[in-house]
Amino acid sequence: MSIPARIKKIVETTDTLIVYWKNGEVSKYPYLYLRDNCPSPSTIHSSGQKLIETPAINPAICPKNSELNNDTEVQINWETEEHTSLFSAQWLFDHRLSKAAIAERREQRIAREPVNLWDDALNDNIPVGDYTEVSVSDEALCAWLENVSRYGFAVLRNVPAELGMVCKVVELFGYVRETNYGKLFDVKTRVNPSNLAFTSLGLSAHTDNPYRNPTPTLQLLHCLQSSAVGGNSVVVDGFKIMADLKLHSPQMFHLLSTTPVTFRFENEHEWIERTDTIIGIDVFGEVNAMRFNNRSVQAFEVDEDNMPAFYTAYQHLAKMIDDERYFVQFKMEATDLFIVDNERVMHGRSAYDGSAGERFLQGTYADRDGLLSKLRVLKRKAITQLV
Repeated sequence: MSIPARIKKIVETTDTLIVYWKNGEVSKYPYLYLRDNCPSPSTIHSSGQKLIETPAINPAICPKNSELNNDTEVQINWETEEHTSLFSAQWLFDHRLSKAAIAERREQRIAREPVNLWDDALNDNIPVGDYTEVSVSDEALCAWLENVSRYGFAVLRNVPAELGMVCKVVELFGYVRETNYGKLFDVKTRVNPSNLAFTSLGLSAHTDNPYRNPTPTLQLLHCLQSSAVGGNSVVVDGFKIMADLKLHSPQMFHLLSTTPVTFRFENEHEWIERTDTIIGIDVFGEVNAMRFNNRSVQAFEVDEDNMPAFYTAYQHLAKMIDDERYFVQFKMEATDLFIVDNERVMHGRSAYDGSAGERFLQGTYADRDGLLSKLRVLKRKAITQLV
């Protein structure tokens, strides 16, 4: 971001450097903050990691003197140590500490990674990529990952119908998240299944593995065979549902975002459980996670006076999730793959006839931070090539 104004003057106070910008703005920087963020090689390693130990800095540190070089650089010679810090006007402007400037930078970060809420209208424009392009083209991969980031899911066509290819797709952007199911798992009808996913029954929309901490944030399913009748895939935007719930039923939203519930997976060899809220809220008060799996949720630990209201909220949420006005539906054919943000988009399927035809998918888990890292690097590369 180019700065709109250069520095007019600087003023030292007891504990703060005040910068007066030529555009009329005024910024204040505590000396402790400036010393902690000095860009010199003795403070910041070439890898970008800090070398200085923040707790070791004198809280009362102050400059011996400070100088404005032209109107583009501030030089600070520190009093208590033989060290000089040089700050560009660009850096200082980009790190203004007013509440308005901090809020502006947060909005810019959000704008760089936009989230599109959706309902059944998206059936007309399902985000799709082609493996034959995505696997060889940075531009195509970037576009597909952008769809995953924006919509919370995407389909990928023409993935070779070969065992293990679902993991190869993960390797395009990140790393497989291994679980007790292994690096990957088969989704087809089994005798004495350990999970309802391994039956031909329909599955209501849900998020996977909410009993894990941390939850796998991405799930991928790759279709190898698809001749059975039924078994249509369903995806539901949990963030859209949360937005509607908060707008129309704020008290229910409050209950579901503040009342902890326990999810559990247990068998002879494993006992995995986690207690958390169904709706996750970040430090800014925004929804950042959806945890809904009626099959693995345990008896609610809610006091007797509030239990009726909690059940009302839970059942209302479940009915919203099961409302076809929120459904995006598609039939997975052999060589199709789809990916979901497992903390945002719920997925399910209709029942299928396992006695007439085959339905065989392989699935795996991965983590969103790897996908977002790859997406940011690809975007940065594209911008650099344009310059």
